[in-house]
Amino acid sequence: MVRRTLKSRHIPKAPLAAPWVLTRSDWACLLLVGLLSLWIRMRFPISALGHLVHDDQLFVQLAAEIGAGHWLGSYNNLTHAKGIGYPLFLAFNHLTGLPLKFSEHLLYLVAAGLFAGSAGQLVRSRLAVLTTFSLLAFLPSAWDAGIGGRVLREGLYVSQSLLLVALGMRCWLLAPEQARSQRRLWWQAAVLGLVGGWFWLTREEGVWLLPTLGVLMLYGAWGLHRARWPWRRIAAVMATPLLTATLVVGTVNTVNYAVYGVFRNNDFRSPDFLAGYGALTRIRHDHWQQFVPFPQDARERAYAMSAAARELRPYLDGAGGDMWRQLGCQAVGASPCPEILSAWFMWALRDAVAAAGHYGTAPSARDFYRRLAAEIDEGCRQRPGDCLPARATMLPPWNDSYVQGAAQASQRVFHTLATLGNIAPCVAPSQGPSSELALAKSVTNGPLAPSEANTARDAALRNRARMALARHLA
Repeated sequence: MVRRTLKSRHIPKAPLAAPWVLTRSDWACLLLVGLLSLWIRMRFPISALGHLVHDDQLFVQLAAEIGAGHWLGSYNNLTHAKGIGYPLFLAFNHLTGLPLKFSEHLLYLVAAGLFAGSAGQLVRSRLAVLTTFSLLAFLPSAWDAGIGGRVLREGLYVSQSLLLVALGMRCWLLAPEQARSQRRLWWQAAVLGLVGGWFWLTREEGVWLLPTLGVLMLYGAWGLHRARWPWRRIAAVMATPLLTATLVVGTVNTVNYAVYGVFRNNDFRSPDFLAGYGALTRIRHDHWQQFVPFPQDARERAYAMSAAARELRPYLDGAGGDMWRQLGCQAVGASPCPEILSAWFMWALRDAVAAAGHYGTAPSARDFYRRLAAEIDEGCRQRPGDCLPARATMLPPWNDSYVQGAAQASQRVFHTLATLGNIAPCVAPSQGPSSELALAKSVTNGPLAPSEANTARDAALRNRARMALARHLA
């Protein structure tokens, strides 16, 4: 009888935990932090550098060509030197009429908010959302004239990276929670692919983020499997971001093929340039020097092997090569510094090919690099003692000193990440020809920092409150 009574008695279940949501006060705090971040950011105008035709002014020029309906303009050695992702953003932002740095920072705040929200949802903590967003919103690199003040893709690339990680978290780390909401998971996977394609088109080294996204995808696949999704459906949702990213990149490649005759989005990823560069750097050096991929003794061997290499001699061994040597040596403070350093050699090589007359069209440049690689590889077959194994990459040949160098560099990198390089907020004057500065102001919708240092300093004094707050936060 007692047993029956216990069975028949209704025992109430423990109440379910309240759903995890941000309150109105939380949203108000997030909005206030975002507005304060934007208010400080707009204190720092663009420090336009119109004379840097390989960097700031290149992006401005490409965006102007896109806006005029000319795609990337007349072909030359800089047309495919850098990704189209940032020029496309510049061109679109120009249409909105918004200042470039406002749009860049607004996109960054959206990415920071999505990342903070995803992290907070993982740990079920509203405080984590507020704290994470507040820390990200006041990243001091935006207030540095040499980083945030310039018209460089870093102003977009950080946001893209943060967006990708945040979307990856929402798609895959939170996949078990979204298993019942298939539509949401599918469209988030599609957006992840669209942002991933845009990210791939912005800089050349996008491969660094693939391991992180790969781990997130594997975790998401396992979570969906535990939620009793069939493997075929799991494979389909995993393939969605890959397919949409491929569609984005393939579209740009197709337009480049239609306009210039080459199916690519960036020369530094193209097999022909990598083959030509790799062929030059496979030639042995009499004496190994750090950061020197193609010294004088290797050049002499290349000239002896290849007629194509001999076409580069007037530039590399002349005033053009000396200009790139001086730029590199001054940048790193190296002395003595008799050779072109690696970070500048790739630009010296492209300029040398252009000076030899092979950048009139994209197929002409492609064919030259192929011929250069073929001739040097043939010379290496005839003189194997002068060469390392065949290579088609920009990675330098291995040297045992890289182990110690990498360890030392890693310490410096971690210190920089921890201190952010001790950034001091500042405004630097714009520099360059007046015509180039006028184009930069038009494309970016301004405002530009004044060209005169005294005027720029006076402008800083008129915004003492925001500058003081930025320096305190930094």
